[in-house]
Amino acid sequence: MTYKQFLIMICLAAIWGASFLFSKMAVGYFGAVPLSASRSLIAAVSLFPILVLRGRLPEFLKIWKHLVLLGLISTAIPFSLITLSTQYTSAGFASILNALTPLFSALLAWLWLKEDLSRAAAAGIGLGFIGVMVMVLDRETINTSLPVLPIMAGLGATFFYGLTGNYSRRNLRGVSSLTISAGCQVFSALFLLPVAWFSWPSTSIPWDGWVLSATLGILCTGVAFILYFYLLDKVGVARTVVVTYLVPVFAILWGHLVLDESVTLKMAMGAALIMTGIGLTTRPGKST
Repeated sequence: MTYKQFLIMICLAAIWGASFLFSKMAVGYFGAVPLSASRSLIAAVSLFPILVLRGRLPEFLKIWKHLVLLGLISTAIPFSLITLSTQYTSAGFASILNALTPLFSALLAWLWLKEDLSRAAAAGIGLGFIGVMVMVLDRETINTSLPVLPIMAGLGATFFYGLTGNYSRRNLRGVSSLTISAGCQVFSALFLLPVAWFSWPSTSIPWDGWVLSATLGILCTGVAFILYFYLLDKVGVARTVVVTYLVPVFAILWGHLVLDESVTLKMAMGAALIMTGIGLTTRPGKST
């Protein structure tokens, strides 16, 4: 990995980490679904012209039926669930739950695609879920009388992200990542906009709320996906997955610096178990 590629990876982790902060700051203005809808719409407007300019429109039209489903399971549902999670807990807490995506991916690949699961990966999945149970006990970070709500919302998002990865591997091998990502945002917006219309807040949204929404759509989705595509192309999946470890670090940092969010002992313990589990699950090794 070159110095330039390393810096791009750090930037991507910082941007995705900030997305949890921006979601938490903006959700009070919009609500979970309207914010997710506006984010997807802005991202679609940002990505789709790039898709057309790169000559990917025929590919988009060829696989649009797959993209309809992916728009639902990769973006519309998880964006809404993550936003709901940040509404009732800290940005860092929500990002740690979201980091479980590689564990869900490995578990679903074993259950659905019948891929082998190494002993290390199985142990990693177990450690990850023990980490979640530790975080469930953290009442200092969760701001609702139903503490299971942000936990289940965060886990639900990671489940759908894991499902997305396995569905794409099974049905969309060889398809441009740009086509998949732009298509997901387009169809996610189409799914979410009708729901957002009926759940739109009755009070007007201030300008800073729109700035946050635009930042989520353009920077945290559009620009972030472009950086992600670059890393996948230049350094491969194995090295790009390192971003998974870095995103919660930045989310916790931004949450502390901007919102003065604290890092509790249970949160730190759960994060350590989850990160260790991710390391075991994603490392190369022989299957059993």
